[in-house]
Amino acid sequence: MIIHSVWQKSFDFFGSKPVVVEPSAGQLSSDAGLLPIRQFDEQIGLTEQFAQALGDRRRQRSVDHPFLQMVWMWIYGVLADYPDQNDHDVLRSDPVFKLIAGCAPDSPDLASQPTLSRFENAIDIASLNRLRDVLIDQFIASFDGPADVRHRSLRRPHAVLFAKTFWTSLREFSSPD
Repeated sequence: MIIHSVWQKSFDFFGSKPVVVEPSAGQLSSDAGLLPIRQFDEQIGLTEQFAQALGDRRRQRSVDHPFLQMVWMWIYGVLADYPDQNDHDVLRSDPVFKLIAGCAPDSPDLASQPTLSRFENAIDIASLNRLRDVLIDQFIASFDGPADVRHRSLRRPHAVLFAKTFWTSLREFSSPD
């Protein structure tokens, strides 16, 4: 069976090498729909800001997988409806997830399920508060002009409660039962 390339899409978030998506006879991954989201993420830098807000408290001499790589895996796993870290035992060798995590498709496997579970469980309340601030700053930065009084009200307690509830729900949703 021959598949003609009727369409093709390129992304530039992978450094100097473009990522080109086109139809293929073989099934390489079912998660190519994450690539446009990763491209947008590269433009606004949200996942990198998440990683900075979380902070890497691991002993660096014992680290096999970069912190940002695990943040990408965790966030994009949730976006792709893989809330259970067990799914990452298969996703760690998926070529699209490798690209999303900043690795070449033929690079070694990404972090394992136990490593991602330890990463997820290490997120504390202080990190969630910093993540809240990242989201608020991203929201305010999304406007063309200066933020008015309505936007500044996001730093009030009811907004803080919303952010805590949102992140607690996300964490519960993404953690195994």
